[in-house]
Amino acid sequence: MDSVKTGLVQGKIKRHPKRKFNSTKNQNQNGAKRRKNELIIIANQLKAFRRELPIWKERNNIIREIRNNSTVIVMGEMGSGKSTQIPQFLLDAGFTKSGAIAITQPRRVAAMSLARRVSLESGVYLGKEIGYSVRFDDRTSQKTVIKYLTDGMLLRELLSDPLLMKYSVVILDEAHERTMRTDILFGMVKRAQNERNNTNGKQLKVVVMSATLDAQKFAAYFQTNSILSIAGRQFPVTVHNILEPQPDYLDTALVTTFQIHIEEGPGDILVFLPGQEEIETLKKLIKDYGTTLAADKMKIIPCPMFAALPAEKQAKVFEPAPQDTRKVILATNIAETSITINGVRYVIDTGKFKMRNFNSKIGMESLSIENISKNSAKQRMGRAGRESPGSCYRLYTEKEHDELKDEIIPEIKRCNLASIILMLKAFGVDDVINFDYLDAPARNMLKKALEQLYSLNALDNSGKITSLGRRMAEFPLEPTFAKVLLASKDFNCTREAIAVISLLSVDSIFFTPHDKREVAADAKKKFISLSGDLITMLNVLKAYEHHGDTEWCKQHFINTRNMRQVLEIRRQLKQLCDRMNIPSTSCGSDYDQLIKCLLLGFFRNTALLQPDNTYKTIVGNQTVYVHPSSSAHNKKIEAVMYIELVLTTRPYMKNVSIIQPNWLRDAAPISQN
Repeated sequence: MDSVKTGLVQGKIKRHPKRKFNSTKNQNQNGAKRRKNELIIIANQLKAFRRELPIWKERNNIIREIRNNSTVIVMGEMGSGKSTQIPQFLLDAGFTKSGAIAITQPRRVAAMSLARRVSLESGVYLGKEIGYSVRFDDRTSQKTVIKYLTDGMLLRELLSDPLLMKYSVVILDEAHERTMRTDILFGMVKRAQNERNNTNGKQLKVVVMSATLDAQKFAAYFQTNSILSIAGRQFPVTVHNILEPQPDYLDTALVTTFQIHIEEGPGDILVFLPGQEEIETLKKLIKDYGTTLAADKMKIIPCPMFAALPAEKQAKVFEPAPQDTRKVILATNIAETSITINGVRYVIDTGKFKMRNFNSKIGMESLSIENISKNSAKQRMGRAGRESPGSCYRLYTEKEHDELKDEIIPEIKRCNLASIILMLKAFGVDDVINFDYLDAPARNMLKKALEQLYSLNALDNSGKITSLGRRMAEFPLEPTFAKVLLASKDFNCTREAIAVISLLSVDSIFFTPHDKREVAADAKKKFISLSGDLITMLNVLKAYEHHGDTEWCKQHFINTRNMRQVLEIRRQLKQLCDRMNIPSTSCGSDYDQLIKCLLLGFFRNTALLQPDNTYKTIVGNQTVYVHPSSSAHNKKIEAVMYIELVLTTRPYMKNVSIIQPNWLRDAAPISQN
């Protein structure tokens, strides 16, 4: 102590930085300790809530069933707590001693929100013992023992770990949704389980969960007799059906929203809508009318929720409404299952959703608004009764409800299978036609997918995966995009290829208000390229990086949220290319090189101008049209490449680029056969 005092008296201040550093270190340690204590306090407060969940009294029974059976089917009703509690039950019972627990979700929103909730209930930091993994966002560590992840991410893990040896339990949640990846995951997890169990190795437990699945069908597929039914904590929900069919569900949703807001008591409103466009339209209408129709009532604020919305925006949906304010959550069907939005007392169900279909004969995809299923109607209704008695306003008649299908046709029977077939081939499944599907897709769809992969050189003449195909499968992208990225180093355009793929991975970067169409069109002209829509978008990205802020985007009718998402996806893809030793090259302003590179992946998506000014596709000889939103619309261009073909009022080519006909010979010799 004397030496310290003497040093200070003598002015030896060179010791001060060390003293300051130690002080900062102590402050950081104290801060970390304080935050950890806060987490523990929150977890203790949530214990009482957890014990009140219906699933809690089944805790011992669930653990016993999973311990005694390789596969267990859990029919957990809405509000039972199955998605958050079963992984924690298994953790407490010691199942993680032989491996982590994986819980799959069809949607990234659910995976992220569930992981956050469970980390709070467990009193740990998100990303440590409890984490999530979704496309372009990984919040896990070496310590993670409970991992929520999308179906697609677990499929990607199967590429490097075919037997899923890092896991002791795989929980397939929301199995009824039957996405394409979910169906393939069923077969791959079943395969891994059989191989591990038949070799006397570390057993893999599988739990299949849903509120509305066909339990007997899944039990037969997974060869198990263990089916558990868990009651839900569902408060009574009063269902109101409209008396007569309504021609405009959006207008009816607006009227119903304000009817509830004016006439009913406190509680937030959840409105189910088909897609982003409808959500943003209704959001604007609610804002416009909110200050006039109910000026003497509490405030009303619309909160959008859809898959393309950035995570920080989605998080706002879960925040409590300010005092004297009612939230109106405008959501797609992602809000049907797994996620719980506190405060919702009223549900408005338009009875609609957007369904994607693929015509394998002509390679055309259609995205149409369709009626939901009875299962979906039940799920939507249940959102109103999670915390208290609620009401569900169905914007369709009782007769229309009775005519709904029990469930929607699984994606695997109606979508392009190329990416899934490539993944199966990478898994070592050569006979994809006789793979153990829960519901097998049509043979002609499988055949078309195989032909597409062969034309991309991902498969050889015998149908075996090539070295190129194996590399393509490592990208979390459609095979066409993966082919483009791998080829970009030969065209010295990797940076531009990554940028274009990032731009195509989000919803439109342009927005056109109904009342400002001409002004928005004039603003877009500043970026238009003679090379077509992809280079036009590239011009927007460059300008955004140079000038971009919220005000600039507003002036130029650019979607700020989607542009930020583009930058994040671009960053992730660049990291992936670096790991795969794809050099970061640039073609500068030589966009012909970029389009030639893109043509290697999209040569099947090409069309030639006809004498009557229509276009005919080179593959399929289909009459198609340039979409009105394209910069190539109403222009006579000899040959074009398009990214997608969609059916609305006509078969329209979207995201069109101008090409030279002679480029096709080099890009796609197979397509000429």
